[in-house]
Amino acid sequence: MPNINQRVATSLEKFSQKGGEKVSNYVNAAGKALIAPMIIMHNPFTKEDEESRKWAAVKQPVEAVITIAMQLATLGLLYKGIDKLISKGKINFKYVEEATKDVSKIPQKIMEACNNDVPKALKMYKEQYNDIFKDRVGAVLSAATYIPVLAVSNKIYPKLAKKLVNNKNESKPSK
Repeated sequence: MPNINQRVATSLEKFSQKGGEKVSNYVNAAGKALIAPMIIMHNPFTKEDEESRKWAAVKQPVEAVITIAMQLATLGLLYKGIDKLISKGKINFKYVEEATKDVSKIPQKIMEACNNDVPKALKMYKEQYNDIFKDRVGAVLSAATYIPVLAVSNKIYPKLAKKLVNNKNESKPSK
């Protein structure tokens, strides 16, 4: 039976193999939701009062949830659209096309991973290119959703903060 360290390492490896923009979004959101509020609340170097720190700390998890929801929804739609275009042959990659004509162009590591099964190796090679393409386009899309995420977050978080933060004045503290 594998020990806990082995299980964690295996899980992290599987998670990282998924790679790309989705993993980056998960890690970023987890940091915002879990770590940032603690650092904001327990920062010994700040001169902000406790209520101001609470307001700032509440925004982080709210923004993380909104970010994940918006970016993953848009990425999901984008990836479906790209997959549809690829399946219709509207998106092709030069190296994959060359490999279909000349199997020696397939990287040796892929051939070995597929036990020299050419159709299987071609499929794997094509999938890798598709994933890389989707990841690059997804990174651009994630960056483009940053401002809408902030806009939505700035509308929602004051309402939540009023409910979560013990605020006697029922208004955001001034800086």
